[in-house]
Amino acid sequence: MLNKIKLSQLILGFIIASIRFLWTEDKHIVTTHYKYTSKKVPKEFDGYKIVQVSDYHNAYFGRRSKHLLKAVKEANPDIIVITGDVVDRRTPYLKRAAVLIEEITQIQKTFYVTGNHEAHYRHFNKLYDVIGKSRVHNITKRSAELERDGEKINIAGINDVWFFGDEANPKTYRDFKNELAAKARELPHDFTILLAHRPELLPVYSANDVDLVFCGHAHGGQIRLPVVKGLYAPHQGVNPKYTEGMHEQNGTTMVVSRGLGNSRFPFRVFNHPEVVAVELRSEA
Repeated sequence: MLNKIKLSQLILGFIIASIRFLWTEDKHIVTTHYKYTSKKVPKEFDGYKIVQVSDYHNAYFGRRSKHLLKAVKEANPDIIVITGDVVDRRTPYLKRAAVLIEEITQIQKTFYVTGNHEAHYRHFNKLYDVIGKSRVHNITKRSAELERDGEKINIAGINDVWFFGDEANPKTYRDFKNELAAKARELPHDFTILLAHRPELLPVYSANDVDLVFCGHAHGGQIRLPVVKGLYAPHQGVNPKYTEGMHEQNGTTMVVSRGLGNSRFPFRVFNHPEVVAVELRSEA
C-alpha cells in the first residue's frame, strides 16, 4: 500500500512538473538582439533599432498581452514590425489580436504584413477592418519610407504566398515573385527593408534588390534540440534550414524570428517565445 502511495505521488509530481515546464516554455518570452552592419546603411540610421513581433497566433501573454508588450517596450524600438500570423485560423479569437494591435502602436510606429493564417482566416475582413482603423501601417500593398535626420530608407512588405493562390499551382509562386520584383524596382532609396512571412523563400528575396528581410513562420522548429536545432517547420519539413537567427544570400540578410504562439502543435520545447531586436549599424 505504501509503495502504491509513493508511486502515485511520483506520478502526480511528474505531471505537475511537466505542466509547469510546458507552461514556462510557452509563456516565458526572451528577447534576442542582433546587429546588422552594412555600408548601405546611412550614417543617420546608425543605431536605429527594429523590433520584430511574429506569429502571435492569439497567444496569451497576460491580460491585454502585458508581458509581450513589456518585452517590446524594453527593447526600445525605433519601429516595430509584425511579420504575419497575428491570428490563428484554428482558434479565431479576434479580440485578443485586436487588443495587441491597439496596444503595440502606443509604444512605437508599427508596420504589418500578413501570414498564411490570415489567408485562411474566415474573419479576415474583420481583421483588416481592425488594422485599417488602427495606427498600424499595413505595407502588404503600399511600401513606405523611414526617415531619420533627413535621410530615408525603404520599408516594403508582401502578402503571404497563400494570398496569391493554391500553392500547388506554379502560377501562384510566379505571381508572388513578379509582385515582389515590381515592388523592388519602384523603391526610391538605396537601402531596403522587406517584411515577409516565409523564410524558405530567401532565394526569392535575394533575387531582388533587398538588403534586410524580416520573416517568421517556422516557429523555431517547434521543438529544439542541442545539435539538430529545430525539428520541424511548416513548408520546410523535418530538420528545417531556417528556424531562427540571421542568414545571408547574395547580399541579402534574412532575420528569422522563432515567433510567439503555436498553431497545430500546441507546445514549444526548449524554444521560448521570442521578440527580436535588430540594430542597424553603418559601416564606415
